[in-house]
Formats: sequence, C-alpha cells, structure tokens
Amino acid sequence: MEKVVLITGVSKGLGKALALKFKKEGFKVCGVSRSEPDFEIDKHIKADLLKKEYTGFIFEEFSKSFERLDVLINNAGIGLYESWENIKEEDLRKLFELNFFSYVFLTQKFLNLLKETKGSIINVSSVAGKLYVPYMGAYCSSKFALNAFSDSLRAEVKPYGIHVLNLIVGRINTGFSKRALGSMKPPETPFGGNPEKFAEAVYKAYLKKKREITYPYWYKFFILLANLFPDLYDSISLKKWKKYT
Repeated sequence: MEKVVLITGVSKGLGKALALKFKKEGFKVCGVSRSEPDFEIDKHIKADLLKKEYTGFIFEEFSKSFERLDVLINNAGIGLYESWENIKEEDLRKLFELNFFSYVFLTQKFLNLLKETKGSIINVSSVAGKLYVPYMGAYCSSKFALNAFSDSLRAEVKPYGIHVLNLIVGRINTGFSKRALGSMKPPETPFGGNPEKFAEAVYKAYLKKKREITYPYWYKFFILLANLFPDLYDSISLKKWKKYT
C-alpha cells in the first residue's frame, strides 16, 4: 500500500519542495494551504490554519480520500520582525497560533492514525529556536516553544513506534521574509540554502530516523559561537540590525 504524507503550508517555499520530494519517492501527497498549489498533488485541502475549526475540517477532508497517514509534516509558519516595545498583540497572537498551536492541535488530531502506521511527525522549526535574535524575539519564542514540543513529544510517542524529526532551518531562498509581519526589515543573510536540497536532506533524515537536523549545516557553528561569546554576538547582531532600523 502506498504511503501517505500530509503537509501544511504546501503551496510555496519549503512546503512545495517537500511535497515534490515525497511525491517523487512514491508517497501520496495531501497538502494544506490557503492558496491552490501551482503543481500537482493527490489532494489539496484549502484551509486557514489560524481558524479554530481547521483541525476538524482538515481531518474530515483528509479521511474522505485516505485511510492511513504515514508522515505528518507541520510546516506552515510566518515571521515577525519587530521590537518587543512596539509589537502588536494581534501580530503576536497570530504568530503563535500558526507557528506553535497549529502544530500541536493538528498533531493531536492525527496521532491515532500515526499510531496505526508507526509513522513520523516532522516539525519545521528554525535556527531562531536555538538562538535568540534582536527584533525577532517573538518569532524566536514561537520556535523555542516548538523545539520543546518536538523533544517532549518524541519521548511520549516513542512507545507507539512514532518517530519525531525536528528541523532547525536557517536562511533558505523562499521569500519567507517578504511575507512576514511587523514593521522592520531583517538584515540580509548571505549563503541562503536551496529548497530542493533542503527537501533532500529532510528525506534522508526521515529515512534514518534522526531526531534533529540543521540546514544549512553551517548554522551549527554559528549557534555554537554565539553561545560561547554572547556579548560579542549581541554587539554584532545589533550593529547589523541598526543598518535597517
């Protein structure tokens, strides 16, 4: 029987790259997004993940076409570039609703199906969940919370044979920043990764049942240096942002 993957935020960026990769590997792909994908998948569910009723609706629509789920990829997300002093409550709540709560509630809804297949949950987190960034504190907070969710969930579902892979994602050329909330423009970051290569790395990690990967890999060293020299990191980060504030 063909395996099935469900991917949120499927219409563009990382979601699109992951959908094309898993489809290439023989999976049936069910995607969730507000906009219609410009590529072919087995089923698209149009849904706004910010609305409370989305979990039940997505599950019902998914169940009309599929009897099993092998991989759940929580990918939908949004950025927020703003100081804590000026951040709007509406933006902060929207950020956490999409970047954290949607991951939790969708996972809860599909957990029984994943227990039946001893499937995998893949959560798309961020380097910002390992390393605080000035003027990105809200986004960092949502991803720090997501990392804690992934790690604690992994321990809880291990007895059921379910695997949890957490993705620590750095800059990838997808236009993510252009769609972000907030009034500030982020500093330019060189050496952005490639979405297709990212999807290849994720699929390999999924097959090997890794707990976590960082992509692009060189961000590991950046995180390490920042943790070893926090005062220097603060100075460099603020100086970089001041060019854009």
